Order: sequence, then structure tokens, then C-alpha cells
Amino acid sequence: MDRNTFGNMLRLTSFGESHGPAMGAVVDGVPSGLPLAPEDLVVQLERRRPGQSDITTDRDEDDLPTILSGVFEGQTLGTPICVVIYNEDARSKDYDPKHYRAGHADRTWQEKFGHRDYRGGGRSSGRETASRVIGGVVAEKILPDSVDIVGFTRQIGPHRAEDIPETLTRDRIDEHETRCPDLEVAETIREDLMDCKERGDSRGGIIELWIDGAPMGLGEPVFRKLKTTLADAMMSVGAVVGVSLGDAPANAAKGGFDFHDGQAGYGPEAGVSPASNGIQGGISNGERIRLLTYFKPASTVGDMSKKGRHDPCIVPRAIPVLESMAALVMADHFMEFQLNRQRDLTRESGAGWRVDEEDEPETEADASDSSSQQEELS
Repeated sequence: MDRNTFGNMLRLTSFGESHGPAMGAVVDGVPSGLPLAPEDLVVQLERRRPGQSDITTDRDEDDLPTILSGVFEGQTLGTPICVVIYNEDARSKDYDPKHYRAGHADRTWQEKFGHRDYRGGGRSSGRETASRVIGGVVAEKILPDSVDIVGFTRQIGPHRAEDIPETLTRDRIDEHETRCPDLEVAETIREDLMDCKERGDSRGGIIELWIDGAPMGLGEPVFRKLKTTLADAMMSVGAVVGVSLGDAPANAAKGGFDFHDGQAGYGPEAGVSPASNGIQGGISNGERIRLLTYFKPASTVGDMSKKGRHDPCIVPRAIPVLESMAALVMADHFMEFQLNRQRDLTRESGAGWRVDEEDEPETEADASDSSSQQEELS
């Protein structure tokens, strides 16, 4: 089995099974000298971990990370960073090796490999996403401070949030266990999920992700478009059935006059369209990147759901996972941009990258003039 590694310059390798000894991640391509401690990882892992509220699975894992390599005296070494979290509350007796859940990866994994870990779904379990959160925390260390990635529950089942503030923080999102910022709708969602949990039913939903502060210029114009790699990252998460840049169905129904609200013409502000949801021609335009990611209802339903320990809806716990995948993508493009354009990162100003005049590469004429001056001096 291959394809357990994600990324180009910044690479995350995920390993472990849901009921095995541990889950973990190896993050390679990380520059040296970045501050990193277990406490940095705990915050996002705590937001993802099972057993955090009444509307999640009852499996109770601490998910405390152990850094095995790549960090010394609180700083990255530039070598592969390996982190593990140990599985301590698995209950494998809840799973029948001959039983296949409809809609789950049980059957397809069996047919593909001929042998599978049926306990908790093995690597097809949502627990695999803990590895992605580890990678996301490291990726955010690489990004400029100006980049802010926040996800929230836009919809669960038929209940859709409409009263959304213009600015949001992760702390604000976490004020309610549904991670829905529309508190009236959040309470309705909570009641619905508690009812689903009691009946053994499940819900799907939509996570909206905002990426603010990304400078213009990230992404490639053809095969590694920023929207392509972000969609790939989101679709790689289990139970995701669709991704759109902005509200794609609504935008597809609009006319061009209504949709393109940017300024055409000349000058530094011209040509940027806020309606493009942060990406034009596959490249970031400096505006907010807005992604909607759609989840199907959880596959474990009925008696197995009621007897076992399963989320009635994975959307609230998947939010830090999508934030992490977005961070990995943005950091990867960030590093490519630095390499390709040889620009300096200005973290303090949050202005992206700049090329100082004295750092401009010499033209052939410049090199010739410089050589002549040296001959005159000698």
C-alpha cells in the first residue's frame, strides 16, 4: 500500500490503525529553527479528539503527543519530525470481522488488499485524521503570521447557519460544541444530534473554511493550481463527498454582471475579484479563500451505532482536520513560491514576500559593467 504521503516540498506521512498501538505522523521538509513543543500539538489534537462532548463518540482518548525525532531544545532540526499518539481506549470486541458496514470502506478495503484490520475500520477510520492534525500544526509554524485559517459548521442535516459574523476565531467557534457560530441554529443542531445518537442515526453536513491573509501569488497556473491542491486535500478526508470554492451552485446560476464585482482597468487594485473566493487562474489573489466541504452521514448506523461508540456526525470534530489540511497545502505552496521567486519572507509585516532593489539578480549588462569597474580599480 502506497500513497500514505501528502505534499510536495512539505510532506506528511500518516501511519497507524485505529485499534493498533498508536497513530502517528512523519513531517519532512520542515526548515530548521522553528519553535515546536508537544504543547503546540495538544491544542489542535484536543479539538479533534474523541469523547470531547455528548454529541461525539464515547471513545475517550487523551491523544497526548510524543515527539520522537526532528526537534531538539524546542526547535526543529530540519530533519524528519516523527510524532505518535498512543491508542488507549480501543474496544475491538464491538467489531465483527465478517460484518461490512454499508457506505464504509470495509468492503472495498477487503477486496483491494485481501486482508484488513476490521477493528474500528483500521486505517479507514476517522482516527487516521489525528496524523493530519499533527502535520497541520507543523505547517502553521512555516506560514507567515498574517495567514489565518478558521473552519466552522455551516450546516448539519437540514439545519443551516445564516447569522455568521464577518470575522471569526477558533476560540469563538469552540464556544459551542457543534462549532456552529450561529448559536440559535447550534442549539437546534445539538438537539438533533442527541436524538440521532439515541436512535442510532447519523447526519452529514457542510464545513466552511476561511483562509485569510494569504498573499497574492500562491499556486500554479495549470496542474498545481491552488484550488486543485486544496480540493485534493479536502477530498482525501474520509466521508467528504464534495468541495467547492465558494457557493458553487449559487455562483453557477448568476450572470457575469452580478458575479464579477471586482474593479477592471489599470493600477494595483485592478483585476482582483472578491467574488473569486480568493483564487483566480489557480493562483491566490490576496482576498479571503472560502471553501465549502460536504460530508455524507456517518456510515455506522442502527444497532451497531447504538451498541458501539460512534459519532452521529463527524462535522464538528472534522473542522481542525480540514484546517490542518489547508495549512499543509498553503505551507507547501509557500515554500515553492519562496524557492521559485527567491523572495524574502516578511513575517512581521504580514506583507508576504519582497525583493529589495539591491537583491535584484544581475542582468548580463549589469554583470559586464561590474566587471569593467573591477578592472578599472585593479
